[in-house]
Parts: sequence; C-alpha cells; structure tokens
Amino acid sequence: MEAPATRASDPDEQRITDFNLLIFNPQGELEEKVFVSGRKMEYRDGGVCYRTRLLKGASYTVLAAANLGYELPCRTLEEARAARYHMAYPDEFTPGMPMAAFRENLEAGEKMEIPLERLMAKVVLSVDRRTLDEDVQLVVRQVKVGCCPSSVQLFGESTVKERFANGYLKDWSEVRPLNENGSLGVYLLENVQGKRPEPSRTECSFIELKMEYRSDTFQTRPGEYLVYRFFLQENPGDYTVRRNTLYRVTVKPEGNGLGEDGWRVDQSALQKISY
Repeated sequence: MEAPATRASDPDEQRITDFNLLIFNPQGELEEKVFVSGRKMEYRDGGVCYRTRLLKGASYTVLAAANLGYELPCRTLEEARAARYHMAYPDEFTPGMPMAAFRENLEAGEKMEIPLERLMAKVVLSVDRRTLDEDVQLVVRQVKVGCCPSSVQLFGESTVKERFANGYLKDWSEVRPLNENGSLGVYLLENVQGKRPEPSRTECSFIELKMEYRSDTFQTRPGEYLVYRFFLQENPGDYTVRRNTLYRVTVKPEGNGLGEDGWRVDQSALQKISY
C-alpha cells in the first residue's frame, strides 16, 4: 500500500491538540476510555491534565496517545496493543506530532504522570565538503526519505508494514542550509529492523540526496541530478530507526565526490565536459 509524498514542513514537536486515554484495571478490564480535543483540553505544569477516579492503591495499565485526530476504537488491552496509526501523507503534522505511551503497574494516587514519546525519529543532516577536490561543486537540491513508513504500531516496537511511494521530502529553498554549512531535519515513523547482513530497500529506511554536480571533468545534465543514497542505522549493521530518537548524520564526500557508481551513488545524470 503506497501513497504519494507532499512538500514537508517541520512539525511542532511539543504541540498536543488531542489525546486518547485507555485505563485497564488489575483484572485487565477497561476501566475508562476517553478522547479529549480542542477547548476541552486542560493544561497544567507544562502538560495536559485529566481528572479521573480510580481505586487508590490498585495497580492499573494506562495507554495514552496524542495528536491522532480521532478516538481509538479499542475496547480490550489486546486490541490496544495491536493498534496502528496511519498517516495520510509524510508531513501530516498540522495537529502535532503523533505520540504515545504505555505504562503498566501504575498505582492510583494523587497524581499519575504519563510521559509521551514521539512516534517519529528526527534525522539531522549536514554535508561536510572539506575533503572534496577544489574543482568540485556539489549543490543539494532535494532530500527525501526512502522506505518511509506510513503507519506505526502505537504501543510497541514498530516495523514498516505500509510505506509512502515517496517519503518525507524537502527541496530547493528548504534544503538551503545544506549548501550553507548548516543542517537540516527530516522525520519518519519508527522502523525497527535490527541487525541483518544486508539492508533491503523495501524494508530498511534510507536517505536520498539529489545534487547538482560540476567539476573540471563532469557535470550533471540540466534538470538531472547526482544521487547519494545511504541507509539509516542505529549502530553499524543495525538498520533500526527508533521512535522519539534524534539521529545526527554527516555526509562527507571525498575527492571528486564520485566514490562509487551504482544505487548508492547514482552517476547516470553525469556528462563529460567538452572543451
């Protein structure tokens, strides 16, 4: 199942516009189920507040989700554990970044705090051109997330099930920081792939950079680009992109910037310069 990409805009990572709350008693029965949005939301001490009545000293399982835009239909703990959130497009952040929390063995008392985790990872990119040959010019025109999940399991580790045909995207003026020694943030839902001998383009998330290229020998044809692609990894050989995590990635091309030819460095747009 695939959906088209749209132009990306940075989300407000703190904003909460609605929340779901599911509370299960010690017997695993649904004690309370609420959905609150808009003006009905109450804020206190830098967070969202909700008042409920629970049996003091009893142990509860609490599931919370924010910025989904709808009421969760779950009636049992099993349904809640299996629930997935689906995005219509990769930068669907108008209501705020989707968040969730799962807490077990919480004792009811005066105050129960439920820290929410963002369901997305943020990848901060930069380009280090210091080891390029002097005659080489690389101008980034587009950054895109490949194998970008379009859904995520709310209350447990999530692996890509559906993906966008073209993932989170920034181009032209939006990628200017990468051409001015700055950095750029891109976002994607969690994709826990773990360790594997070789990454898969249909399962492991990756970043794609399209660039205008020029050297004393080669240049990109008008309207075409040199393409760099690299898989996101939590650790070497571990192709996991985890929710609520910040990843910093520096792209450091060397020499003529054409270290290899293939899927990772696609040189098909290059033409030799004639003098």
